[in-house]
Amino acid sequence: MSDAEAARERLEAIGARYLWIGYHDYAGLARAKAVGPDRLDDALAHGVGWAKANWDLAITDHQVPDPLFAADSGDFRLVPDPASIRPLPHREGAALAYGWLTEPDGTPWEGDPRRRLAAAEDALASRGLSVGVGIEAEFYVARPSADGSFEPDDHGRMFSQAELDARWWLLETVLEGLATMGIAVHQIAKEYGQGQYELSLLPTGALPAVDAFLAARDLIKALARDEGIVATFMPKPHEDYPGCGLHVHLSLTDASGGDPLVDPRDPAGMSAAGLAAIAGLLTHAAGQTALGSPTPNSFKRLLPGSWAPAHAMWAVGNRAALIRIPAPGAGRHLEYRSGDMSANLYLHLAGLLAAIADGLDHQAQAPSPVQVDVGHLSDGEAAALGAPRLPYRLDVALDALEADVVLCEAMGPTVVPHYLAVKRFEWASYLAESGLGADDVRVSEWERATYLEHV
Repeated sequence: MSDAEAARERLEAIGARYLWIGYHDYAGLARAKAVGPDRLDDALAHGVGWAKANWDLAITDHQVPDPLFAADSGDFRLVPDPASIRPLPHREGAALAYGWLTEPDGTPWEGDPRRRLAAAEDALASRGLSVGVGIEAEFYVARPSADGSFEPDDHGRMFSQAELDARWWLLETVLEGLATMGIAVHQIAKEYGQGQYELSLLPTGALPAVDAFLAARDLIKALARDEGIVATFMPKPHEDYPGCGLHVHLSLTDASGGDPLVDPRDPAGMSAAGLAAIAGLLTHAAGQTALGSPTPNSFKRLLPGSWAPAHAMWAVGNRAALIRIPAPGAGRHLEYRSGDMSANLYLHLAGLLAAIADGLDHQAQAPSPVQVDVGHLSDGEAAALGAPRLPYRLDVALDALEADVVLCEAMGPTVVPHYLAVKRFEWASYLAESGLGADDVRVSEWERATYLEHV
């Protein structure tokens, strides 16, 4: 059965007459086109057309200066992946598919972020390893005020049952919608901030995990929008409230079905391979920050003295460390905690998998786990423990990514120059328009206008 036939069969099974076909660009935005019944067969077989120039658009929809893909750069096709097709429970008769980007002749386009993640997952598979990925992220629910600003839509306490009850009209709809979409939820809960919640999905393979979480994020935002409120995954909407992080839970399985990361004889429960994977993640943490925390606003969250990681260190059970090993027992895994939902999740995961593969290939040695309250360490105290500060600004992180050979190879020669151009333009726009200096940790109105409704 061809992919087009498989996609048609899937659409018929879920009763979809319309198909939204989308991708996520270097700014992290979902871009999509919809086709109706009379165009479905052609779109399933040949995809829909897009201008390559779209890839040099920033999150503001401004094209970067001197774009590498200008108006004369031609087109590409976006061909639906049958495995990604899901019904849209809030839009009757419609389904969503993510796709593969190709040249007009059908040749795979290497600038495709989704393809970069598939390649990183395949690289681990060639080493006899399959990866499991579970994703959790926080979001705020806000209500627009008369003056156009947004205020938290509740003032409840963290993990409050009362707020689950008060918000159940939305949360129940979210959970039912995700079930209809075939997305397995671990839990949804009230978080620390006013109007802040967290969604956690059950683990699966890397590519389906990212597909599922992006679809879940869009469902939450759409259901809130239908009710006249806003759900935002913006990293730091207000400096007075906690930020919204993205935590990626990573596990490996070897060809025999065993867990190569775990050794119960080790004090931290980690095998030599597990420690090498941690070492790889730490080695590439600076460059990885540009992939996982890719906006000026992201760095208002990654501050010393907060619950968000600010230093490249690992710990057992410590929720302020960059890499956290949950408590001992079955299912022990790695949790990478610095990212946020302004990222292109395909590129973020591709970088994480490449860093793990690099650590394993070189049998890298991890430092000892930190056993103090890392959330309250100064830069000097952390450095004394062998834990350097993560990049503290977007421009610093982008320079680190450009200098990281392993991450650049994982991104490929098409992604890197375009991604850097888009993100450096975003940084320049922030400096020019926010009214804040490069090192200011306040949150500007420019940031809220740029990210709150779009992340």
